[in-house]
Amino acid sequence: HGKTACVLFGGRSYMPAGERTTETWNSVVDCPPQVFLFDLEFGCSSAHTLPELSDGQSFHLALAREDCVYFIGGHSLTSDCRPPRLFRLRVELLQGAPLLSCETLDTGISISSAIISRTGPTHRYIILGGYQS
Repeated sequence: HGKTACVLFGGRSYMPAGERTTETWNSVVDCPPQVFLFDLEFGCSSAHTLPELSDGQSFHLALAREDCVYFIGGHSLTSDCRPPRLFRLRVELLQGAPLLSCETLDTGISISSAIISRTGPTHRYIILGGYQS
C-alpha cells in the first residue's frame, strides 16, 4: 500500500531494578515476546502480542522480504534452548491499524549470533558465522 514500517522483535535487557539482588545486579532477561512497529514518517509506534511468539528470543537472524519478516534460530534464556524454528511474520499496513499474523515452521535451523546476507538479485542468501547448539 506504499507504506513502510520498521519491525523490532526480541533482545535482552537488564533485570528490573526491583528484582535485582547483590548476586544478580548485572543479570539480563529476555525482553517480552512482543513485536513493535515504528512508522518513521509519522513518528508513531505500536506493540503487538502474538500467540505464536510465546518466549523472548535473542541472537536470532532476521530477514525482510516484501511484507514478511523471517526470524531464524536464536536463544531463549527462559528455556535455555536454541530451537530450530523459523517464524514468518506478515505485516499488512492497512488504513487505521496494522494487521499482523505469524506462522511457526519447525524446519528452521538452530543457530544464533550469525548474520545473513543476500548473495545476488534472486532470493538467495548466505549465513555467516554464528554457532549451532
